Amino acid sequence: MKGASLLQTVTLSAALMALAGTGAVQAQSAADFYKSKGLTIFVGSEPGGGYDTYGRLVQRNLSKHIPGNPNIVVKHMPGASGIRLANHMYARAEKDGSEIAIVQNTIVLEPLMGNTGVQYEPDKYTWLGSVSSLTSLCVVSDQSPVQSMEEAQKREVLIGGQGSRSSTVLVANSLNALTGTKFKVVKGYPSTTSVFLAMERGEVHGLCGVGSDNILGHKFQDWKSGKIKVIVQVNGAPVDDFKGVPWALDYVNNERDRETMEFIVGRQYFGRPFLAPPNTAADKVPVLRKAFMDMMADPAYLADATKQQIPVNPVSGEEVQAFIAKLFKMPKDVVDRANRAADGDPSLTADAKLNWITVKGAALTKVSGRTIAFADKGKPVTATIGETKITIAGKEAARKELKAGQTCDVVYLGDGDDAQSVTCQ
Repeated sequence: MKGASLLQTVTLSAALMALAGTGAVQAQSAADFYKSKGLTIFVGSEPGGGYDTYGRLVQRNLSKHIPGNPNIVVKHMPGASGIRLANHMYARAEKDGSEIAIVQNTIVLEPLMGNTGVQYEPDKYTWLGSVSSLTSLCVVSDQSPVQSMEEAQKREVLIGGQGSRSSTVLVANSLNALTGTKFKVVKGYPSTTSVFLAMERGEVHGLCGVGSDNILGHKFQDWKSGKIKVIVQVNGAPVDDFKGVPWALDYVNNERDRETMEFIVGRQYFGRPFLAPPNTAADKVPVLRKAFMDMMADPAYLADATKQQIPVNPVSGEEVQAFIAKLFKMPKDVVDRANRAADGDPSLTADAKLNWITVKGAALTKVSGRTIAFADKGKPVTATIGETKITIAGKEAARKELKAGQTCDVVYLGDGDDAQSVTCQ
């Protein structure tokens, strides 16, 4: 060091060595911590859906990028369109870096839009990053009386949805308010899978707010074959995957409505976000954020994502944190208009009349993960066990306690659809 005294040089060298030693201790400490404690990823929806798919993709690939290569488990906490998990992560989750979650992006807007069930402040979470940005879509079946946005502006069409503040309801309501569509939103279906099956049964004609990854993945063949048609993309900017599909913002009524729609779709920038609780241990936050982004560039992760037709368009934790802070500075009149749009027109909303089917004394022929197989009137059928109430010998039981050969009463919506309860002897 030119011009420095020997004492200054020695002092600086000692300081650098101390800093290096501290870094090594912290790295070792993180490795010991994660090796012994492990990591839990909470998912705020039922098994089998889009968020579960992303949660398990990260579960399979994140460990090798975290010091100590922890064992990672996935736990589900569905309810209230993701708000139940958001409340849990805010107030009750471990803050030592051992518990993270993938949450619905809609939870960010809820406090701004007056949801009384919210017990959290989104800008206070420790945001770790997002697997990808998201494009929401409206799709209709080939049997729908409406096959375009222009037709949807002229005549009423039945659109299935989940909870009142789910993306599947929020997007349809917002399009009605801001673009003049006449989507009749039939809400209360337990999952997007249930809505797709309801479309096949002819109960509803379409679905809004479904993620583009769902159409490019699970529903790719139905889309390509024309069984379902994408009539509009709802996002900050049109994407190449749906070239030629109309863009929602081209249909807004005026500049004020455009500003409102841009606020509503802003959440999609961080489409599939992961977070840790507020005030997560300061030494674990950079470890988790770095591991998340390192994983996104890992060839093994990229191959896994490609195999499942999952888009890779990551957003860093720092970027998500900054974007959410910006959302919370939006003018009150924009937020108020967005709130009114999301609430929907009562004349264009209805509750789904779910036709639960009861099968008595069914022998379970197969139990595989989140699916059970049995016979209904001699016909082999399956049902999904997500938020299903399971009882065995009069006691509440976990999904893993169901076994092939058990005799059970099953209440379910239809072949391949959700089960409400499974009661076994």
